[in-house]
Amino acid sequence: SSGINAEWSLRPGFDERALTDDQRIAYAKIAVPQSVFEGHTLDEWFPLSGKLGEAKEGSINLIVSYTTMPMITLPYQRIHYPYAGVAPQHFTPRPPPEVSEADISTIKDMFPEVDKEVIRTVLESKHGNVEAAVAAILDIMDGTGQ
Repeated sequence: SSGINAEWSLRPGFDERALTDDQRIAYAKIAVPQSVFEGHTLDEWFPLSGKLGEAKEGSINLIVSYTTMPMITLPYQRIHYPYAGVAPQHFTPRPPPEVSEADISTIKDMFPEVDKEVIRTVLESKHGNVEAAVAAILDIMDGTGQ
């Protein structure tokens, strides 16, 4: 035994939504065979599990190989930090701007297919600027959102 933990918990499936928190949509638990640590490459499809049930969320192809790397040691180098004696500055994040229901309704009328909470999130990210929020939603709907 090489002393290497050969079991991974893979949680790749996130919905990558630009306007809301990502939610996990799929996961897999994969035992990496000892042969991978002996130089063989693993190239297999593994089932994904999630809300639909065990192994019912599709599959993922993993190609895994293992290589040992030589340890590189660098000579010790003293680094000078000129502000080492200065107390750290405390950062207080500002609260999200107040977003009016009227602004949300205005944008909702323009984009009836967009959820109100998404509109609120975009408005907050644009500090309540309706024009900037509309432009951001247009960018996202065109697939050019940043």
